[in-house]
Amino acid sequence: MELRQVQTFGVVAEELSFSRAAARLGYVQSSVSAQVAALEREFGVQLFDRLGRRIALTEAGSVMLAYSQELLVLAGEAREAVVDAGAGMGEVVGSLTVSAPETLLTYRLPRLLAIFHERYPKVRLSVRPSTVGRLVGSTRRAVDEGRVDVAFVLDGPVGAPGLSVEPLIREDVTVIAPSDHALASSTSVSPRELSGETVLLPEAPESGCAYRGQFERQLGETGVVPPERMEFQSIEAVKQCVAAGMGVSVMISVAVEAEVRDGKLAALRWEEPFEVFTQMVWHGKRWKSPVLRAFLETTREVVHGG
Repeated sequence: MELRQVQTFGVVAEELSFSRAAARLGYVQSSVSAQVAALEREFGVQLFDRLGRRIALTEAGSVMLAYSQELLVLAGEAREAVVDAGAGMGEVVGSLTVSAPETLLTYRLPRLLAIFHERYPKVRLSVRPSTVGRLVGSTRRAVDEGRVDVAFVLDGPVGAPGLSVEPLIREDVTVIAPSDHALASSTSVSPRELSGETVLLPEAPESGCAYRGQFERQLGETGVVPPERMEFQSIEAVKQCVAAGMGVSVMISVAVEAEVRDGKLAALRWEEPFEVFTQMVWHGKRWKSPVLRAFLETTREVVHGG
């Protein structure tokens, strides 16, 4: 069994098409088919059911897919370990993939990424925006499967078997309203006082936004049903629409502090507590490369050092 065959099998399994896999890999289709056939001969089982023009993983193929992902991750780790050992000069080289939701990419990570890049210019740093802000769904799978080395999430306290989760910052959360809102000068605002207000919600429900979920529960537990809810993918769009008087919303405080300071938005003195943390996640059972160690240490230094 060759790693090239394993990689090819994995792409075919993702695409469920030999032709699309060939296009993605830059191979001719016959080469892709031959590599998969070689694996099937070696194992003595079919990895795919051929259903006319369609294919589907067999039970054996599904088992192979899980192991193939592990094999490719281990191969990558082995390459990095060998390169690091061969360098012998203590220089940090290699690659690192980081993911984070829009809010953290915009308001928490730019300084960290700039400092890390300046310190370790030979590290190939890839930053991926994540559509899921919590440690669930595709974000968790990406770390589990080794496609992301470090994920930053906004979530409540979480535990994840096999993953290391390190809380970095307890985030303040702000309920925002137009600057001339009737409740802007109130010393305390309860969920009931938002009855009748349009609510502008950041990030779609499938993103698993932690502070949005807590806000909606606070409204629901007091019987408040907004007459209208508007969904936004962009936090900047939410802020602009709240400032224009379309309704109220909720954000982590660092995302709105400039607009509140400048008088463009009002921060309501919300009486209900939120529990949301910026957290750093990596795979706890895999080899911790020098690049990963350097990034974790830099993150702690930047966050806790101010």
